[in-house]
Amino acid sequence: MKALLIAIGLVSSFAQMNLSRAETPAPVTTTFTRPQRNYLLGCGGCHGENGISNSKLVPDLFDQVGYYLNIPEGREYLVRLPNVAFSVMSDEELTDMLNFMVFRIGGASAPAHTAPYTVAEVGRLRKQPLNEVSLVDYRNHLVETLIGQHGAPQKLRVYGSDRY
Repeated sequence: MKALLIAIGLVSSFAQMNLSRAETPAPVTTTFTRPQRNYLLGCGGCHGENGISNSKLVPDLFDQVGYYLNIPEGREYLVRLPNVAFSVMSDEELTDMLNFMVFRIGGASAPAHTAPYTVAEVGRLRKQPLNEVSLVDYRNHLVETLIGQHGAPQKLRVYGSDRY
């Protein structure tokens, strides 16, 4: 009889544990699109998951990166950066990732009616990486043009210069 009571108690305990598990919701997992995954793997480590970084070390992208598309040199710059140009992504994957970065992370900073990058454009530009120039000086020149001629915000200046 004692053994029967112990067995009933164990069955009851197991049933209660299974009921508790059934009531506990499964953990939420985030699903990322391919461009989001590629951004996180290729850029997010430095520029931050949402494009917000330590802007004194690495430029913020959030609500800012789209300003570069105001001028042809800025549009090309984003593709020609060595870490972008030398990416292991295919031209198609890189194009999708750049468009995600500019139009999603960049938010309203992209000029109205700006055409997205095309695969042919990215394929052509990445063959001309900016690996023989000072990236800080090159970027500072672009930033001054964007602020002076296109109304970009002063916060673009934060990165890479002690002058500001």
